[in-house]
Amino acid sequence: MCFNRTHSRTVTGLLTGQNTLRRHPYLLGLLDSPLSRRCEVREAISAHILCECEALASLRHAYLGYFFLEPKDIQSTSLGAIWSFSKASGLP
Repeated sequence: MCFNRTHSRTVTGLLTGQNTLRRHPYLLGLLDSPLSRRCEVREAISAHILCECEALASLRHAYLGYFFLEPKDIQSTSLGAIWSFSKASGLP
């Protein structure tokens, strides 16, 4: 898979936590709530979205191979799979 600038920015943001998920803009004072738009239970941080959000379990299984992951498991996940999951789930 050929990565372009958008792919790289999205995947890097998910892996580092510097992204437009709700928690980061909340910390900057741009949003009123850091909760995930998908489940509205936990803060929308990368680890939650990539590993444990129940609302994204089916998509996570389809693109990353597991319904739920541990954060350490992301290290062995391909960047292409992370990009595909992000795109399919409508993440920024």
